[in-house]
Amino acid sequence: MKTIWSGLLLAASPSAWAAGTAGVAGMLLSLLLILGLFVLAAWLFKRYLPQAGKSGPVKVVGATLVGPRERVVVVEVEGTWLVLGVGGGQVRTLHTLPKPGDEA
Repeated sequence: MKTIWSGLLLAASPSAWAAGTAGVAGMLLSLLLILGLFVLAAWLFKRYLPQAGKSGPVKVVGATLVGPRERVVVVEVEGTWLVLGVGGGQVRTLHTLPKPGDEA
């Protein structure tokens, strides 16, 4: 019984408590460092890796649903806008027109 009380007194001593808080502080600092590295890696990937929307020859200008599985999509390809009907596993060209602002 005496060893239990001496263990409790040792655990309650200020030096043991300070050592425990130093361990917790170190753990929190390590956690913040790792989270900061994740944020840095995500920023670098976003900044320096090519993105499909910006680097491809086809740019989706807009889209709207016209049914449960059908939609009308406007895409830009080399200064020409294509109005496409997409649905049922098919893509059909509905209309072609020059990009607005290129007429002049």
